[in-house]
Amino acid sequence: MNGVRSSAWIGAAAIAVAVVSCGLFDTRDPAEPTPPSEDCLALTNSVAVTANIETSYGRLNLITCYSSLFDTTFAFHPDAQDSLQNPDGFAGWDEKVEAEHSSEIATLQTFINVNFPSQYQPAIISPDQKTEVRFYDYVIRVTGLVQADTTVARFSGRADITFRRADD
Repeated sequence: MNGVRSSAWIGAAAIAVAVVSCGLFDTRDPAEPTPPSEDCLALTNSVAVTANIETSYGRLNLITCYSSLFDTTFAFHPDAQDSLQNPDGFAGWDEKVEAEHSSEIATLQTFINVNFPSQYQPAIISPDQKTEVRFYDYVIRVTGLVQADTTVARFSGRADITFRRADD
């Protein structure tokens, strides 16, 4: 009986040492996300364009990069559900409004992450390969849009992006 008790104490002590030594109960010190590059990638393909959107949307230091991605045909068209909730709210949402909106988010947010994790259907590419329409799922995580708010707001949906290749 004494051998069983001492074995139980030794086993409990071994478990306690293992739990303490692995740092299971240590206070976590989360790392800040790596800031994006200060440069806009060369617009050589659709991957570079979406990477520029992911790194520059909602960041004041990269607002010029983000707004340079638009041409005068830019238009924001919400999905059917958003249109029903606010039928006139997006009328006239052009490249200027989009750049202003991104700047406003940049002044408010304390953290932002934009991601196009996948394409939900194959791209449509014109025969001359100068125009592509790509269909992306997107996820935006952001904090600080409301003063002192530390909650991460998550927005997700689908974006159809038209890429046009200029002669240069």
